Amino acid sequence: MSTGGRASGASSASSADGAGGPRLRTADLALGYRHVRVVDQVNLDLPDGSFTVIVGPNACGKSTLLRGLARLLAPQAGSVLLDGKEIARQPTKAVARRIGLLPQTAQAPAGLSVWDLVSRGRFPHRGLLRRDSAADRAAVARAMDRAGVADLAEHQVLELSGGQRQRVWLAMVLAQETDILLLDEPTTFLDIAHQVELLRLLEHLNAQGTTILAVLHDLNQAARHADHLIAMRDGRIVATGPPSQIVTAALVKDVFGLDCLVAADPVTARPWIIPK
Repeated sequence: MSTGGRASGASSASSADGAGGPRLRTADLALGYRHVRVVDQVNLDLPDGSFTVIVGPNACGKSTLLRGLARLLAPQAGSVLLDGKEIARQPTKAVARRIGLLPQTAQAPAGLSVWDLVSRGRFPHRGLLRRDSAADRAAVARAMDRAGVADLAEHQVLELSGGQRQRVWLAMVLAQETDILLLDEPTTFLDIAHQVELLRLLEHLNAQGTTILAVLHDLNQAARHADHLIAMRDGRIVATGPPSQIVTAALVKDVFGLDCLVAADPVTARPWIIPK
């Protein structure tokens, strides 16, 4: 099996202070819940400026890894490093100005309008008085426009469809204006047209300089839109690299247990998985 890059057990080539290396990386990271270890011995360098997608079967640790990178889950061993420093030792607001997270499921309080929810994404930028500035309001409006929910500003979040809510939550994360964006299954609840629209939006954000790390279940979508893939199985990284280098029939069989053919996407010429 071709890895196309450093798998989880390899040593990191990045310098200890992060100079010249990726801004977000892990060192021998282990994560879990209580006494259950879900992610183990993961050494991950998130390429700066990349659109990276994590793929793998259900319950392989993809969402858990994302939670650890966002500092929502404390390591059982090892560490997460942001700019060469342990993320756990950095101030909450400082981290939130650098990393935005769209979780797999999110709940909004009853009676909250779309504008109010999206404006909560500005919390890392507010001072002690927590008042919205003109810059905050402009950022909220810009984020809503990007996510395609500007016309829903006065609606109650709980009145929206699942797809609309997903785009509203994305707008909230965009309002943080971070340079690293983590998304856990962002196409959930979206129909095919809105899935494509969202992935194109992420490509656009990436082209403007945002480093993106997303979890996707659709391997064909991942291969088409991402420039870097991370394949996981049983809590470990088994392959990393560009889709054209690592997406093979052998990898799909090894990671997903699926017999397939890998052809060229007729539009992009990237790998296209066809189940046998």
